Order: sequence, then structure tokens, then C-alpha cells
Amino acid sequence: MNGTKMGAPIVKDLVLVGGGHTHVEVIRSFGMKPVAGVRLTLITRDVHTPYSGMLPGFVSGFYAYDECHIDLARLTSWAKARLIHAEATGIDTKARRGGVVGRPPVF
Repeated sequence: MNGTKMGAPIVKDLVLVGGGHTHVEVIRSFGMKPVAGVRLTLITRDVHTPYSGMLPGFVSGFYAYDECHIDLARLTSWAKARLIHAEATGIDTKARRGGVVGRPPVF
């Protein structure tokens, strides 16, 4: 999916690097209320991100791995966002380009 509402042409790319809490919230919000013409892409080397508030319980054996990790592949699919499972190598803000390991520039 192109991540746009009702097939609108893509006029903006929003690229998130890393799957931390803030980016998880951005993806969730985008999935609930997509913005026409915006394509959302997450670049992350890990497809499961821990929910830090539950990690002590995981270490203590109270929670299983799946209970305290967010599946970013599932979240991006639900939000109709792109997921690039790779490590980011850099961002060139002047050229508006970002690189990932083993791929051509992403944006």
C-alpha cells in the first residue's frame, strides 16, 4: 500500500528512523487518521520494539516477550505505512536523502 488516503497522489514523504515510543505513537495516530497525500515510512533495524515500562516485569519473568514488545511490522501494516527493515546509514538534510544498508537512497 502506498500509505495515502483513498489513492491520493503522494505529495509528501514522512520518514521515521527508528521504532521508538514517539514513532510508534506517530504511526498509530497516522493509522487512525491518515493524511491525504502523505506516505509514511518507518526505517528500523528491529521489527520488535520493547515497551520500556514493562521491561522490569519481563526481566523478572512476569511478562512474556510478546507481551512487552510492539510488533512494528504489524503496526505499519495496519497504518498502511511502509516498513524498511534495515539499518539507517545517514541523512543528508541538504539533499533530502537518507541511506540504509544495502539499498539505494530511500527518500
